Amino acid sequence: MHLTVRQLSKAYGYFWALRDLELEVSAGECVALLGPNGAGKTTLLKLLAGLLYPTIGEVQIEGRRLSRASNELRSAIGFFSPGEHLYENLTVRENLDFFTALYDKKTTGDAIADALGAVGLERWSNEYVAALSSGMKCRLSIAKWQLLEPGLLLLDEPYGVLDGGGVDLLESFLKAQCRKGCLVVIASHHISRVLQLCDRALILHQGKLIFDEPRRQPWDSFQRAFAAFLPHGEP
Repeated sequence: MHLTVRQLSKAYGYFWALRDLELEVSAGECVALLGPNGAGKTTLLKLLAGLLYPTIGEVQIEGRRLSRASNELRSAIGFFSPGEHLYENLTVRENLDFFTALYDKKTTGDAIADALGAVGLERWSNEYVAALSSGMKCRLSIAKWQLLEPGLLLLDEPYGVLDGGGVDLLESFLKAQCRKGCLVVIASHHISRVLQLCDRALILHQGKLIFDEPRRQPWDSFQRAFAAFLPHGEP
């Protein structure tokens, strides 16, 4: 999986949420997408997911332009957020059955049981999703993307509703996906956590990309670049 972004810009009326973004991301990279509120992080994730379409520029996956007609490309993209849509009137297992069928992914009952076991939800497989806590729904989303195995996984503030065990579970899953060649992009305000996890950091400010560097311990250049947006100048 290879991601290319060319002159990517998105306007809402007269307001430019994203301007002239250029980006190349290769298979296996785990990228931290950072910046203050309103910097354009969620807009960028939605553009990469095909949930929004650019005013100017384009997103390419494996050299092919992402568009409204790109069903095959869109099926290789996962979008993960605490508020991710799940069907609350279906059971936990029925949700996974539905999504794997929707993505035309051939999955056995044993594979679904294993995925639920891996996220600690095997006891709740026959419970309606409406009865789950927010943290448990987030675990169900991890099981969903574990089964679907997208080539590009986009995460928008994924840590918010997870307890310590859930955070460890999520990060282990993301590391495993990157080892398989998946490309992961995480937008988060939990800067210390994502800098430990990711091998590259991007900073957006007022819709523009102002920082793009690989990991350099102890991220000295990153700390200098991000200091202006933090109360105490440190991630």
